[in-house]
Amino acid sequence: MKVLIVDDSVVFRTFMRTCLAGMPELEIVGAVSDGQKALESMATLKPDLITLDMEMPKLGGLELLERLRSDYPQVKVIIVSCSTETDAIRTVKALELGAFDFILKPKADENDPQKYLQELLFPRIKKARSLQAMVGAKPIQSSASREKGKLSSTPDRATARVKFARKYRPDLIAIGSSTGGPAALHTVLEGLPASFPVPITITQHMPKLFIKSLAERLDQCSKLSCVVAEQGEVLKAGHVYLAPGDTHMKIKSQGVHLIVHLEEGPRVNHSIPSVDVTYDSLVELSPRVKTLALILTGLGNDGAKGAKRLAEKKNHIMIQDEKSSVVWGMPGEAFRLGAVDETLPLTEIADALVFHVR
Repeated sequence: MKVLIVDDSVVFRTFMRTCLAGMPELEIVGAVSDGQKALESMATLKPDLITLDMEMPKLGGLELLERLRSDYPQVKVIIVSCSTETDAIRTVKALELGAFDFILKPKADENDPQKYLQELLFPRIKKARSLQAMVGAKPIQSSASREKGKLSSTPDRATARVKFARKYRPDLIAIGSSTGGPAALHTVLEGLPASFPVPITITQHMPKLFIKSLAERLDQCSKLSCVVAEQGEVLKAGHVYLAPGDTHMKIKSQGVHLIVHLEEGPRVNHSIPSVDVTYDSLVELSPRVKTLALILTGLGNDGAKGAKRLAEKKNHIMIQDEKSSVVWGMPGEAFRLGAVDETLPLTEIADALVFHVR
């Protein structure tokens, strides 16, 4: 896989070269200081993946990403962001525009910045490389077919489904997502009416500052009220509650109400917040509280075991299908565990949720 590094800091470009040099089957084809130079070098360097800084002179990260999306849609982009409010806003927008994933630059007090960066970058690059190999090995489905959620002539088991499964009336929708999640969440929530009669929780793998920006973006695109969850908050119909970054979110009962319980703790499945932590809290409330668990695109397996435990308590499990997922890790693992009731294309999930709650 050919990688192009785009960052306005010569020190960081050199550091990135050092970090990536140890990854097998990876060729660093260039390192440039701004988006304009990156565009000018695309035809000659032909990168498969770009690591992209957000704030640069001449042509910034967002502007470059928009150009790449139209001119080089096959190129994967990993955002390498700073932990600032401005960068958080830009990064969330970049993910909505189709960036593959993002990582945070190491902080000044990081004990081993090279190890930190490699542990974040290597699994993401490995996944991007495997997806590239899959695209090269399989015929590409037309965008029209993808939009309509049509099945190919030889559908795999992950896309075979009925429309819709048995009706299930939940008290709560609990969504888990990671890589590709911001864009997928945008699509799902945008399709739900203001009168949606149950609360929705979201556990998305993101740092605290980025979750705040994501909640604001989702609130703008959705008819529902989208907020970052607070300790002890009562869940209300027509509201969406995002788990704060760096904190696990559990759901507990208090009389007739469902409330948010936030707690610090170790990473679960390498993640905080963890989808499994949220789902396990809902297992404890079953069967009195009926949960519809939805797992969207994401790297890894977080949420799969929790979904399995929810399914064993007769809750309903829905996942995004492989074709519409950026990474079919989390939903795919739930499928392999036999926990899934419905597998749907992204564009049909909102309609399915409305079907079940009405």
